[in-house]
Amino acid sequence: MTVDDPNINEAKVKPTSTISRIWIIPILVIVIGGWMVYYQWKNQGPLITIELNSATGIEVNKTPIKVRDLDIGQVKKITLMPDLNGVLVTARIDASAAHLLNENAKFWVVAPRISFSEVSGLNTLLSGSYIAMSAHEQGKEQLHFTALERPPVTPPGTPGLHVMLKSDDEFAYKPGDPIIYKGFKVGEFEDAAFNIEERVVYYDAFIEAPYHKLITNTTRFWDVSGVKLLLESKGVSVETGSLETLLANGITFGIPDGVPKGEQVLDNAFFTIYEDGTAASDARYKVAAEYLLLIDESVRGLTVGAPVEYRGIEIGNVTAINSFSALEGNILERDYPIPVLINIYPGKARQPDTEEGLNAIKQTIRNWLERDLRASLRMGNVLTGGLYVDLQHIPDADASSHIEVLNGYEIIPTVSNEFTQLTQKADAILDKINQLPLKEMVENVQLAVEDMRLAAESVETASSDFDLLIADIDAKALNSNLNQVLVSLDGLLKNYSEGGFNQSEIKETVDALQETMRNIQPLLLKLNQSPNSLIFSNDDEADIQPKAKD
Repeated sequence: MTVDDPNINEAKVKPTSTISRIWIIPILVIVIGGWMVYYQWKNQGPLITIELNSATGIEVNKTPIKVRDLDIGQVKKITLMPDLNGVLVTARIDASAAHLLNENAKFWVVAPRISFSEVSGLNTLLSGSYIAMSAHEQGKEQLHFTALERPPVTPPGTPGLHVMLKSDDEFAYKPGDPIIYKGFKVGEFEDAAFNIEERVVYYDAFIEAPYHKLITNTTRFWDVSGVKLLLESKGVSVETGSLETLLANGITFGIPDGVPKGEQVLDNAFFTIYEDGTAASDARYKVAAEYLLLIDESVRGLTVGAPVEYRGIEIGNVTAINSFSALEGNILERDYPIPVLINIYPGKARQPDTEEGLNAIKQTIRNWLERDLRASLRMGNVLTGGLYVDLQHIPDADASSHIEVLNGYEIIPTVSNEFTQLTQKADAILDKINQLPLKEMVENVQLAVEDMRLAAESVETASSDFDLLIADIDAKALNSNLNQVLVSLDGLLKNYSEGGFNQSEIKETVDALQETMRNIQPLLLKLNQSPNSLIFSNDDEADIQPKAKD
């Protein structure tokens, strides 16, 4: 076969493809992956930074960000802050929760926490710590936050009322301490801050619904922490709140008796925490009349806050003792009276708590002072020794035409109390006892005791001699003689009982004696009627002849 053979067809040469079909799959993967990366980049949430005190329990790409236990982000980076005062956590938030990142959002670390007032976060012992976020849809957008040091006491979104409280007393509260109303826990303290300039502690507290409706503009708050043993002039009293306030501090609230209910307050209303219920009730009185007492005796047992009473009704209290604004000087000076300032409230005397009521009280006191009103310190309770101020009318008091005023205070004259009077009487009795001749009396008593001692010695000597005399008696001879007497007596009784000779003789003798008595009976009768008949005879009367027995 040759090439020139016409029956042979020529081969057709075609070029091969430059791109293999196998490349379609990787290209498709690249396209899909790129689209996914683009979609993820386009739809990813923002990065936020959170300042924390420490990174305890926080791990990169593991610790979640949660809102109501729903994951909305994750920690991506942890770095130290430039000033080394904490750590800066960078976290990625899901786009679906980006609208929650505003100025009202709060972050805190949820970890196991055990304290005196709470136990929380125990569920993180197995799952690990996480960063919680409080959600709020309104507010200006924000991407940098400072985490709270502890979880908020009130969960976000809880219905109720936030109030601001102030206290300048010696008790303090911490977040989580309860607010009690009639034994029920109705709220908690959320935060506390101390104002150094004012030296006052301010608190944020929350009252849960529906109890927040009890808070009005006339509501008063006071302390009920632990157990209070009050030793006052009124006596001994014990105050306590509830079992929870026995272990931690707490407060309660209420409306004082006689005060209108008032109107409900708005959020963040301001209130003061008082020491006790009495102080909270007295806070409603706005005006008071001030008076000065000059005490010449001891004021031991009288305290600031002690009641001022008139006819057993409390109308005021003691506001200051030995105040320099009332009287200059000091107690070391001779005849220095101790100044005591008191307040009298028109509201407690059933007068209007206004300037008109105050003027009425002042005018009444002036009229009484010009006549017989006096003040004295009286003991309210023997056990505590507490004193109170008693205003009373003294019938024999010296009337005064004018009222003394010292440093702007009207003076109420004072009289000695019953304790001072008893002391004076006791001193007088002791003076009389001291005047007795006790020395001579003691000497006489000593002489009498000496005589009694000598007499006792004589009795003891006579007793000893008697013992010796008894010892000298022959007991055996005495017993023998007694036995002989008993034998003779026994024989005599036997002889008489057997009817012997002695018995017949005795019977004859008795019969003769009876006959003789009958014979001399007329003679005895004569002598009884005429005692002188034996000397002077009477011929007119016949002699009474005795008659023989028939």
